[in-house]
Amino acid sequence: MTKEEEKKALRRNTVILVGVILMILLLAFSSVFYKQSNPFTYADHLDDSVLTLEDEKVTLREFGYYIYEVESFTQQQAKKYNPGDLLDYWNTHFSAGNDSTFVSELARDTAINKCLGDLVYARMAKEDGRKLSEEAKKEAAEEAKAWMEQLSSEQVQLLGLDEALVIKIKEREKLASDYAYEYSAKADLTGYSGKVTELLSGGGDYFNDKLLSRYQYKQNDKLIAKLRFGRITVNSANLK
Repeated sequence: MTKEEEKKALRRNTVILVGVILMILLLAFSSVFYKQSNPFTYADHLDDSVLTLEDEKVTLREFGYYIYEVESFTQQQAKKYNPGDLLDYWNTHFSAGNDSTFVSELARDTAINKCLGDLVYARMAKEDGRKLSEEAKKEAAEEAKAWMEQLSSEQVQLLGLDEALVIKIKEREKLASDYAYEYSAKADLTGYSGKVTELLSGGGDYFNDKLLSRYQYKQNDKLIAKLRFGRITVNSANLK
């Protein structure tokens, strides 16, 4: 190959390389623009599934109960941490090796695990023929009413929850709690270390290995990743 041919080949390869780089930059820009022009709207996904255990599906509407429970509790900690900037606490990062995480991510996982624990223990209770007493159902209804009353009108509208759905959640929560307490007395934790409550709670090692594994379970990771804890029922532009 002559020097002139080498120069032509070099120019041709350079043009191709520049074209490839421009194409990559264009695709990256398009991706960012698409995400910015298509923001996640909570209300559009209220009836999308978040968690599914066997044939029982928990929609985002129902999961909103757990979101509020975790966010309202964590928000109190945020007020103590930095009352001048509540998001400062939510954005705090805890470094602990492989378990490093942000408070917002920890809150999200806590909500998922609490919901999952209720689903599993309530199902186990029903499989054992357990039912809530009429007195317990009455308590659940009263608690649901009080729970709804603590929400602002904006939070009620945002979450899409109503009293009937909260009663259902409260009843499941009570059934699961009672059964989990009884189960903890007979659970064989040989080979496991740590606090009993942590091992048996949703997300715990024993819970995942021995209880959750009994059932078909799936979660909507794509939807869950878009839930920005600390900005849903608190610190949200949608709320006054």
